[in-house]
Amino acid sequence: MSNFTHERQKRRLVILKGISQDLKHSEIADQLGVNRWVVMNDLRYMQYSGDSELKQAQEAQERIRAEKQSVIASDRVYVKHDERFLRMTGMTIQEKTFRNMMDFYKPELTRILKSRDQYAAIMSLPKSVRRTLMHNGIITHGRHKLEVTPDARKYLTSNEY
Repeated sequence: MSNFTHERQKRRLVILKGISQDLKHSEIADQLGVNRWVVMNDLRYMQYSGDSELKQAQEAQERIRAEKQSVIASDRVYVKHDERFLRMTGMTIQEKTFRNMMDFYKPELTRILKSRDQYAAIMSLPKSVRRTLMHNGIITHGRHKLEVTPDARKYLTSNEY
């Protein structure tokens, strides 16, 4: 029994270090050369026993995750790419994507606008198409119903052939 406790203490230090570095359970298990369930079991034991160092490691993990989120939020590479696209085309990537989607789904959208029950017409579309249209801001949830957005209506009426 003491051998088991001694092994758990050795793993404990590596687990705490891995958590404070925001490593996944599988990555910590790879470092230890054990199954990830052993790591998860040790973590459960440490939580149950109220390990104060575990709490400190989790706080360090939260700080790292917060820093990663702030880096993602201010992703300078994406901003530079969007600015360059804006300079080249005169529109943002989102505007260009919106226009492309409007042109691609023009037959479906005109059929929706001409129908008496737009909700039924939208629901007759495949789910993947509805999801794409919602993602690109072409259709939206109205008062408990799906409907074509005002921007999409405006684009369709201004670009009639």
